[in-house]
Amino acid sequence: NTKNQNRMVEVRHVSEEKGRGLFALRDYAEGEDVLVERPLVCAQFSWNKLCKYRACAHCLRSMEPAQEMARRLSGKPSFTMPHPECCPVNVAQHCTCPGCGETFCSKECLDQAQDRYHEMLCTKGHPDHPLNLIDEIWRSMHHPPETTSVMLIMRILATMLQAKTDEEADVFRQFCQNYERIHGENRFLHKLLQPQFKTEITSLHGLVQNFFVELGSPHIHRIRDWLSEDGFRSLLALIGTNGAGVGTSSIAVFDRNLTALNLPKQEQAKASKKMDALYVAMDKVSGSFLDCEGSALFKLQSACNHSCAPNAESRFPDNCFVLHLTALRPIRAGEEILISYLEEPLLNRSKSFRQQYLLENYLFKCVCSKCCGSDAANNDNDDDGDDDDDCCDEDDDDEEEGGEDDDDEGGWETDED
Repeated sequence: NTKNQNRMVEVRHVSEEKGRGLFALRDYAEGEDVLVERPLVCAQFSWNKLCKYRACAHCLRSMEPAQEMARRLSGKPSFTMPHPECCPVNVAQHCTCPGCGETFCSKECLDQAQDRYHEMLCTKGHPDHPLNLIDEIWRSMHHPPETTSVMLIMRILATMLQAKTDEEADVFRQFCQNYERIHGENRFLHKLLQPQFKTEITSLHGLVQNFFVELGSPHIHRIRDWLSEDGFRSLLALIGTNGAGVGTSSIAVFDRNLTALNLPKQEQAKASKKMDALYVAMDKVSGSFLDCEGSALFKLQSACNHSCAPNAESRFPDNCFVLHLTALRPIRAGEEILISYLEEPLLNRSKSFRQQYLLENYLFKCVCSKCCGSDAANNDNDDDGDDDDDCCDEDDDDEEEGGEDDDDEGGWETDED
């Protein structure tokens, strides 16, 4: 249940440099959820799906039973999980699209996908369907570790066409237009749009444009701007900068359920030892690729600005695309909610590396407290000899990722149902 009874967060204008930000309207304790939100759109990464990480085609719920997943990722085909009743996967509820065979964790997810975008995107089982070629070209230019998916664009455009009214479609239109307003021409500097990908981007644009035009939808006017060359490139930059990573795992949920059993001390120690051995084996065989992974666009979470010393982080404890924005330390009412756009390993790299990575991937130069504040010298003595004399210079470009459209300023309930 993603409903919150009170308006607890607010999107506000921060500054001309940073654009908008998300602010707390009450105090939050460490570990407390500041926000629970369903995405506007979500899609599994292409390579992740190709490598047999079985996830719901709509909500990204991990559909592989924990023991099967453990055996595959550890390379141990005879491994048995302790207390199998802790597995969260209900295979009996799984279903497939009768047209294309896409798998869903439930009939509810299939119906939601069909109603929102899948009616237009169903490949009907044709191997030469344009979506398959689009996905293949995308994989050729975007290798693991993946950060976004071209299928987000397909689902954005299909959702706009399938929307019952122009007002429903405007949610995406305003989201996209706000992104263009914040970043301007600088959005075309995103690394996904670099010259080495020109051939692939041209092919993708042509395929996407032809696909939607040939559908013959009476609502084509809703997406016409995004089918132009600049519009398509803008969407690529949008999913590259605003797409939030989503990770789900039946093993992770199994482990939490196992801990919650409150087993006798000796039995708990035995189960923990077995799970520890499993994680070691999975690390050796599969490395960091343990989850069903994808990318999603969130209306409120996308308003969060970045900090290398964040006070909140995004989590997915429900084994699906529902995001929990959780406080990493106490947050006071009126304080801006800041997250890190960097995963933990990257967050621990030098200041110069972080700033360069953020500039290439999110189009801003970080001037957070860890990079340029009073803690900068203490936190980043390992700067690898990089020249950082101008690390705190103000940039004419937007310093932080922006957030919401003009209609979204003010109090928000975090119910996306």
